[in-house]
Amino acid sequence: QSQLHSWVIDTSVWSCFCECDSRVKGHTGQDVTLPCKYDRKYHGAVEVCWQRGEIPFNKCSNPLISTDGDKVLTRASSRYELLGRLEDGDVSLTIKSLTEGDAGRYGCRVEIPGPFNDEKHQIELTVVPGHLTSTESRLTSSHSVTSSSEVRDPVRNTMSNLFY
Repeated sequence: QSQLHSWVIDTSVWSCFCECDSRVKGHTGQDVTLPCKYDRKYHGAVEVCWQRGEIPFNKCSNPLISTDGDKVLTRASSRYELLGRLEDGDVSLTIKSLTEGDAGRYGCRVEIPGPFNDEKHQIELTVVPGHLTSTESRLTSSHSVTSSSEVRDPVRNTMSNLFY
């Protein structure tokens, strides 16, 4: 019994290391992209789902959008789109025409085969009233937020000024 208890503790500690948290700020009326990517060359096409709130232990409890890795399977609203290249593992969620009600926590679950292998990405979305300047709008529509593990370039470094 103590061995099982140890194992449960070890796996829950381990699962904390595969979660990624980030913050994104958007403006009402604009589109915003919440980042989520996985290594498709290594894992192949896998199922991914997005939901509001914390990601549960298994699957998504109320998916906003889901994919089998090649195509979108379900979509709760036409405002939710996966505009990245699925074939490259880019499953970032684009929310169209933001409203203040869209603010909050979102979760992306990448279902990697095997026990306790899923990648969980938690994004905190803040929505502020108003519109971006034309320069900010061009930058946000052509680039998504990157995680600290990705190589940054000058254009993406400029993006960090738009987000927290």
